[in-house]
Amino acid sequence: MHIDVPAFLSSLKIMVEGWLGIFAVMAVIIVVIKLLGRATAEKKDT
Repeated sequence: MHIDVPAFLSSLKIMVEGWLGIFAVMAVIIVVIKLLGRATAEKKDT
């Protein structure tokens, strides 16, 4: 079995960029959910 190392490394770079994109989108979604939670939270009367 022959592994083409340069092709593997170039595809690895593309896969890492894809995973970084996925995590960036997840972070944006989490931040938006937290901001919406704060914006729509009921105010406490103390």
